[in-house]
This record gives sequence, structure tokens and C-alpha cells, in this order.
Amino acid sequence: MNEHSDSAQADWSAAIERAVADGKIALPGLPEIAFRIRQAAASDSATADSLARLIAEDAALTARVMKVANAAAVRRSTPVSRLDQAIGRLGFRLVLSLVTGLCLLRQMERHSGPIGERIRTYHAHATEAAAIAHYLAGSTPSLDEHEALLAGLVHDIGALPILDFAARQPELAADETALETLLARHHAALGTRILGEWNFPERIVTAAAQHENTYRGHDGPADLVEVVIAANLQCGHGTQIEGVSVPALERFNLVTEPLAERAGVQASIDELRMSLAA
Repeated sequence: MNEHSDSAQADWSAAIERAVADGKIALPGLPEIAFRIRQAAASDSATADSLARLIAEDAALTARVMKVANAAAVRRSTPVSRLDQAIGRLGFRLVLSLVTGLCLLRQMERHSGPIGERIRTYHAHATEAAAIAHYLAGSTPSLDEHEALLAGLVHDIGALPILDFAARQPELAADETALETLLARHHAALGTRILGEWNFPERIVTAAAQHENTYRGHDGPADLVEVVIAANLQCGHGTQIEGVSVPALERFNLVTEPLAERAGVQASIDELRMSLAA
């Protein structure tokens, strides 16, 4: 990388930091349906039935909430057939975060061209990471599989406002190296800010903040950060980086027993991934 490239990337980085500070970068706003559901849930009279009626106004959200609630039904319990049952299974807070995360991803799909393609790529990565995280957490007593799915779904949410910013800056959009550098440098911090502002559970905010900390070590039972790190890497089928073992991959035995070698696992992951992307 030459000095001119370094300078250009520093300029764009400074521009993004100024835009965030000045409120000029488009941090995703809370979609109307998510806002209404949050308001309803905050009421003392909120019930699973009342939330179900609101969510049911959006067919795509309804389908996804049902699929997430039923994702582990084969292993753990009977499937639910009604939205209020799905909400009861997941719990109010997780449903609120799931609806918000899905809406945030969806509302950024308005772009076309190269930036639109990048956003679609991030969306595909998010759904794959969510499905892998769900699988890994399902066999780990210290983790909740639904929470892991949500953490996987939103771990890269901070990339979206950067890409939205780039869509309004043709020079940046055309410079793939500069844009990749900005995404790598800023997306975790922006994601942390977005999820914090919308009151996502602290564990999910922490997972988004630390998911690029590839060599993070952790004593004690597996935690949400580890499962998101592992799922993020598994999207690229990685088991080692530069010949150095990755603690999160070792935690879930992904070095000695990759997902591709586990009977039936990939088909299950793909089914959930496609249901989230539908």
C-alpha cells in the first residue's frame, strides 16, 4: 500500500468519524413496525397475544419469528403453530430484538449497483452466521441457541451505515480497497453503537463489539462472543489463520471435526439460513 492510499483511507476514516459525530451518517433508525411492537411490549398490559397481533401485520416477520421459534423443536420440544406460542417460547425481549434486527437488515436493502450487491452479500453472511451460531449453541449447555442466532444475525450490522455512506460518495464506492479498510476498521464500533441504542441485550452488544477479536481466549464455559467468532469464521470454512489455532474454533471442535464432516448438519444449517433470508 502506497502513501497516497494510506492518506486517502485516513481521510475517509476521518470523514466517517466526523459524520457520525455530527449525526450526518445514516445510523439505521428504528422501523415503524419495530417501534410499535416495542411500545406495545412496554405496556403493563402486554401479552403474547397482543404482540402477535402486531407482528402478524408483517407477513415476512411473522414467518421468520415462527421459523426461529421452531428451529430447535425437533431436538427439544414440539413445534409451535401459532405466533403467540412462538413469542412465549422465545420471550418478549428476544422477540423484540429479533424483530428489530430483521427490520434493520431489511431496510438497508434499498440500494442498487455495487453497494447494493455488497449489502446483499453482508445479509447473506449474516443469515449464514446466524444459522451456524444456532447450531453450535444448541449443543453447548452454557449457551442459548435463540440468543446465539440473533447475535449471529446482527454481528455485522455496523457495516450497513458505512455502505449507506459509501453509496452517497461515488469516489469511495469505486475504491474497493479503501472501502474494505473502512469496513474492517469501523463496523464493529458502529454495530456496538447501533445495538446499544436500540437496547439489545448486553451479551449481544458485546458479541458484536468483539467478534473480530479472532484470537480471544476465554476461561470457563463457552460464551456468546466465542460462538459468534466461530460462526463468523465458519462462513468462510476457516479452521486456522496463518497457521495459528483459534480458541473459539477449538472450543467447538471445529478444527478436528469441521461442520462439513458432521452428518446432516450442513443441511440443517442451510434450512435455517434460507428461512431467515426468505
